[in-house]
Amino acid sequence: MLRHILLAIVACLTSVAGSLAQPIEVLLITGQNNHDWRRTTSHLVSALKAVDRFDVTVSETPPRGAEADAWKTWRPTFGDYDVILLNYNGEIWPEDVRTSFERYVYSGGTVLAQHASNNPFPGWEAFERMIGLLWRSPDAGYRVFLSDDGNLVRLPPGEDVGAGHGRLHDWQITSRMEHAILDDMPPVWLHPHDELYHGQRGPAENMHILATAFSSEDSGGTGRHELVAWWIPYGKGKVLTLLLGHLWGGQEDDRALRCVGFRTMLQRSVQWLATGTVDIPIPDDFPGENTVSVVEYR
Repeated sequence: MLRHILLAIVACLTSVAGSLAQPIEVLLITGQNNHDWRRTTSHLVSALKAVDRFDVTVSETPPRGAEADAWKTWRPTFGDYDVILLNYNGEIWPEDVRTSFERYVYSGGTVLAQHASNNPFPGWEAFERMIGLLWRSPDAGYRVFLSDDGNLVRLPPGEDVGAGHGRLHDWQITSRMEHAILDDMPPVWLHPHDELYHGQRGPAENMHILATAFSSEDSGGTGRHELVAWWIPYGKGKVLTLLLGHLWGGQEDDRALRCVGFRTMLQRSVQWLATGTVDIPIPDDFPGENTVSVVEYR
């Protein structure tokens, strides 16, 4: 009984300490995407605001096809933020913005690229090295997946499939390493009605694989264990890619972004990027191996 009381006190003190700590400053970049970037942005902000740890600033680029003068006014001050959260799949940024972004990460800044944010910027070598695996054609880089026994398979450019996905469906996520983000999570949990990328291509160097999902042939996939979350060091910085969270324009079913598992992964990933530690708890309604769990917005 005394032990339970002490644990409750520690949990309470941890919660209070977290709420009193300096907030983690997040810059969410969006404005162009082949997905519904406005609703996705709303979901991402809601997930981060659900825990009292983050201040989120949203920065919208000029719209697709904007004149060059419109881009001259978009100059994010990356260094003012602990984490850059990308919800962007669009036109290439101006050269000086790209240079500023590279310097930010190389000098110790951190980035989380969400879902289609691994799609853009073909030919931007630094970005492709930060992300590691991207939405590219078969000849545009290495193909990486895990075998059934958990071994890394790395295929050369041109061999096997390029980037794609099957139909929207529920799929299980499997943790693949010991990591603060994954601590206390079920080793396997069910994620609802999402787009499971396969065949991503890129330099695929220095990758730390956090989680995979089996891309079933029945769903239009590859029959392989595809990567869905990983991080890569870049200079002194870190870049984490989280491929969950698809939402087309006009798509009514948004459970992929309301998934308790996705929201928890996002929260804990951003905290880890900013601080190197994680103390955001796993919620009681976290998904199970065969059960999904979604939040209902009021």
